[in-house]
Amino acid sequence: MSDTVSNTVGPGTSLKIPGLILTTLLMFLSATSAAATDDISLQARPQLCVVPPGEHLCSMQLQLSWTAQRDRNVCISLSHLPEPLQCWQTAQQGDHSVEFTHDANITVRLQDAQTGQVLAELDIPVLKRDLRDTRRRRRHAWSIF
Repeated sequence: MSDTVSNTVGPGTSLKIPGLILTTLLMFLSATSAAATDDISLQARPQLCVVPPGEHLCSMQLQLSWTAQRDRNVCISLSHLPEPLQCWQTAQQGDHSVEFTHDANITVRLQDAQTGQVLAELDIPVLKRDLRDTRRRRRHAWSIF
């Protein structure tokens, strides 16, 4: 009976089964490691900063908050600063407020305190363009409506 099975399945099939099992195992492991970092959310208010007309820098009070499904040791930082803004030990959430003055887009990162691995990241765009100068008229100059 085993001769019939090996003849119908073929000799190359026995090599494909371990490869399939290995591929499935690797997919499962990568999904669980991604899920370990997916349980964290990072939010910023406001989500963008507008440079006032005639100015070169955007300035605002930035409210940062994060939540996790389990206790974490994390630090929150801005990409242009070498030191973290604040760190938390065995916490599931945190809030931090910082005065933000910058001339370019900024990235906020939530990192693992021990490994430095980036757990969550978001960009805050800085808009420099004065939109009033580029607005077009919607009506003809001669139209009264």
